[in-house]
Amino acid sequence: MKVESVFSLTATLDGTTINGTLRVDGTPLVQRYNKGTSQFVPDFETLAENNRPTVVVILRDSTDGSVIVPQTIEFRYNDLLLTFGSDGLSTNSTLVGYFKKIDNYSANVGGSTYQLPALRVMKNLVPVSGYDNDRISVSGTVEVGGSSIPFSELSKEVVIQESTGNQYDVVITNTKGSQFTATGESLTETARIFKDGVEVTDYSGFTFQWVKMLGTGDTNWGTARTQVVSTSDVDNVLKLRCDVMLDGSKVASGYDEVTDFSDPYYLNFKITGITGTRVRKGETATITPVAVKRSTGEENASLITSWAFSIKDNEGAAFTLTGKSGATFNAANCQVTYEDMVRAKMGLSGSVSGTA
Repeated sequence: MKVESVFSLTATLDGTTINGTLRVDGTPLVQRYNKGTSQFVPDFETLAENNRPTVVVILRDSTDGSVIVPQTIEFRYNDLLLTFGSDGLSTNSTLVGYFKKIDNYSANVGGSTYQLPALRVMKNLVPVSGYDNDRISVSGTVEVGGSSIPFSELSKEVVIQESTGNQYDVVITNTKGSQFTATGESLTETARIFKDGVEVTDYSGFTFQWVKMLGTGDTNWGTARTQVVSTSDVDNVLKLRCDVMLDGSKVASGYDEVTDFSDPYYLNFKITGITGTRVRKGETATITPVAVKRSTGEENASLITSWAFSIKDNEGAAFTLTGKSGATFNAANCQVTYEDMVRAKMGLSGSVSGTA
């Protein structure tokens, strides 16, 4: 039996029964600026509203993959709690009209349509970003078995960069909502390329390299624009990446995480030493993986005692933690210091594998 998952210190869901992700529909959540001007690429305010970046909250029951609609929801831009008027537009003094809260956004998840909460970007974010990356985060509660369960720290990075022209972004999509619920299923991932915020339609000159991001290290996969993923490829969670090259030079990468809810075990991360999931100055986070039986929610700490870790920094490059000899290692847990986070450009993630 094998089990695989990923963790991020800036986007971890509390609790062991709910699996949460933030999906961006419309244009990617990336905006670039021409230095010394008020020109932004893309200009969110000139896009049709349904093409503007829309952050969709998708929560699933870890036992069977069923979609759960939150009872309550809070959106934050960086650490600022967003407030909204009766028209759904944000009312914070520094962010008036920048965001729109949509209570019943029609989202396709796994071939079915659900009415889910979402946050749409309505104005250009560069003027309020401080010209560096920001973060949209979500917290709230869900009802499970008659009980109210909190979730927090689901987040999505807002990429703000100076424009140099001819810049590319990659979005990976599939028709199954990145999930399997039965053995033998498969889905097809498709890499969509955006140039300066406009989706590319001519793929001449582009080549592709798909990569499995495993706890034992990255493994090259297919080289087409699309990639078939089946349940046999996924041990609970598979994080994958598509590197896109133009005339032989890499121009961008896109990511997805596929969850197989038919696997008998899933992986839960116990994070101690910090409050919530953010590492602050003077703190050290300890991340301990634990295998959990999906049918009962029972933790089995003795099933797997040594895990394979593969660590990446905020830009997706291999990263070596303090005291380790490389970015991949085997251990019962791992420690991340605040100094590690600074060296990792304030964001860090890891792929973890275990075999019983």
